[in-house]
Amino acid sequence: IGMGLKGEQLTKIIPDAPFGYRQAAWRGWGMKLDADGNLSPVCAGMRSPSGLGANAEGDMFYTDQQGNWVATNSLNHMRPGAFFHHAESLASMNLSGSTIHGVEEIPNGVAFPEAVKRFPQMQPPAVWFPYKKAGQSATDIMLDKSDGGFGPFAGQLFVGEFTQAAINRVFLEKVNGEYQGACFPFRRGFASAVLRMAQAEDGSVYVGLTNRGWSSLGTSPYGLQRLKWTGKTPFEIQEMRSKPDGFELVFTRPVDIESAGDVRSYQMSSHTYLYQSSYGSDEVLGRELTIEEAIVSEDGLRVRLKVDGLRELFVHELNAHGIRDAAGNSLLHRKAFYTLNRIPR
Repeated sequence: IGMGLKGEQLTKIIPDAPFGYRQAAWRGWGMKLDADGNLSPVCAGMRSPSGLGANAEGDMFYTDQQGNWVATNSLNHMRPGAFFHHAESLASMNLSGSTIHGVEEIPNGVAFPEAVKRFPQMQPPAVWFPYKKAGQSATDIMLDKSDGGFGPFAGQLFVGEFTQAAINRVFLEKVNGEYQGACFPFRRGFASAVLRMAQAEDGSVYVGLTNRGWSSLGTSPYGLQRLKWTGKTPFEIQEMRSKPDGFELVFTRPVDIESAGDVRSYQMSSHTYLYQSSYGSDEVLGRELTIEEAIVSEDGLRVRLKVDGLRELFVHELNAHGIRDAAGNSLLHRKAFYTLNRIPR
């Protein structure tokens, strides 16, 4: 193994590790294995990752589980030098090859935006999945590469959900060079916990199921199911994009201009979490937000929401309960959760 990382170095307990953590070398790290067999550390802070996948640009992401140091489930962009959540992985910080240096303090029990300020090596997730609202145990990551064969979400990510036997959908964008975005409910009611997903050439998705280790809402101990698009486009929020003064919603079908242009058709709030060594976190510092204006595009496929009170490093929860399409139908899923790490300038 390259970079001097011998097999015994990957299993031995690190003596005199930073902050007194005792664990095996590189535990909780993302590692890269190149074509020549060289293994190198990339990023750290994983607690209990259960999904790994690339987006259309080839950037790698992983999902993590709520627990100590991890407020709720998350989707994280893996890149050199990034630290995410789980402080115990810093036991390997001083080993040769580490990409993370100089951590002097681990804030504990403070709001996440304050923790990021005091802990500059820590990077926020691209997307938080609010607990129970958007799953309880995120698993696999699948890129929709079907070019429309799986419906109107080509290029987006789908994330498995264990406890709720479900799949969530993720739209990502880059703001100031870093990923952030929104998660949406997609499908529930699988026979067992969704653990793995694979897309077939026709765009349909095979879903590997198991209840092993935990329980889920599904009624079977394990299974394999196929999810296929009917060909009928659902009325959904296809994308949710951040703007300097709010958000732009993109819909899969033209909206009814009267309902979409009425600010009373929407509700929005924001919250964050505590960064702490105890298990998970409730939503904290919640605030109701005022939607000042809703501007509908000429084609009816976009709505600009001007929102007062945007906050960086907060999750912004949207409920578009009053929206109708041109035929009078409600949204199939009316809620979206946008992780606003940076407000575009």
